[in-house]
Amino acid sequence: MLSIDGSAGPRPGMGRTLSTALGALAAAHLGRPDLVLTGGETARTTLDALGITELEPLGEIHHGAVHSRTPDGRRVVTRPGSYGAEDSLLRIAVALRPRLAASTAAI
Repeated sequence: MLSIDGSAGPRPGMGRTLSTALGALAAAHLGRPDLVLTGGETARTTLDALGITELEPLGEIHHGAVHSRTPDGRRVVTRPGSYGAEDSLLRIAVALRPRLAASTAAI
């Protein structure tokens, strides 16, 4: 999981820089890992960095969380940054990796 720590508070004007850096980091990862991208700017810059120009929607995991597939078979979930309940990312992870459901049941 890659994330940007926001504990220092908002820094106007840094969104594009941080999203671009996150996209470059994802592009440097070997293989074709599935992606969960929250926030439109983060999703767009990450997909651009990976050269992904097309997504085929497969369905919705929950309101606002769209499950798609790339032409090369990678699974991508996009979600607006402000959507989802506190279990949103867990629900997305379980949808991508159903075997996680058993291991998270004990949490």
